[in-house]
Amino acid sequence: MNPAVRNRFFVRRLRLDAWIGVYESEKAKPQPIIVDLECALPGDLACRTDRLEHTIDYAAVVDRLCKIALSHRCELAEAMAHYMAASIQAEFGIPWLELTITKLAPFPGTEVGVTLVRGNPA
Repeated sequence: MNPAVRNRFFVRRLRLDAWIGVYESEKAKPQPIIVDLECALPGDLACRTDRLEHTIDYAAVVDRLCKIALSHRCELAEAMAHYMAASIQAEFGIPWLELTITKLAPFPGTEVGVTLVRGNPA
C-alpha cells in the first residue's frame, strides 16, 4: 500500500436497536442507538479496478453491526463500542477505525455516547 494514500470509508447515523443499558427499564427491551463508523480502507486498488473484492463491503459491515447490537448484551456503551470495534477489525482486517455509539433515549431530550479509536490511521 502506498503510505501517502489514506482512504477511508464511513457509515453515518446507522440507527439500531441494541441490548444496552444499566437500569432495569433499559434492560427490559432493546434501546435505540446510532452508530457512526469511520475506517481505513485497505488501499486504493478499488479506486482503479472498481471491484468490490478490492475493498471493504459496506453492506457486510452494516449487517455485522446490526447483528452485534441485538446479540450482545452490554450495560455500558463503552463495552458495546469495544465489542463492535474489535469484531469489525478482526472480521474485515481493518487497521484503524473510529466508532461512536450514541444512546438516543437515556434521559428525556438528550443524547449520550462514547467514541473509541482503535489502531493506527496511517
